Amino acid sequence: MGERTPVRIPKLSLATSEAGLVEWLVADGSSVTEGQALYVIETDKVETEVEAATSGVIHHEAEAGQVYPVGTEIASIEAT
Repeated sequence: MGERTPVRIPKLSLATSEAGLVEWLVADGSSVTEGQALYVIETDKVETEVEAATSGVIHHEAEAGQVYPVGTEIASIEAT
C-alpha cells in the first residue's frame, strides 16, 4: 500500500467555515494526476474546482450534496 495523502475541504477565505461539496469530477478508485481538478465546492454562492496536490488513486470518503466544515477529510489519494 502506497503513501496516503488526505484531501480536505480548503479554507478559501478568512470568513469560510464550511463548504458544500457540489460534485466529484473523478470517480472513486480513479487514477488522478497532480493538478487535476478533483471536485467542486461552493462557498458563499461561488463554485470552485479543487485540484489534486499529488498523483495516485483517489478514494472518496464523503458524498456530494453535503456541507462539510473546513478541514474535513473528504477523500484520500494513495500513491501508486
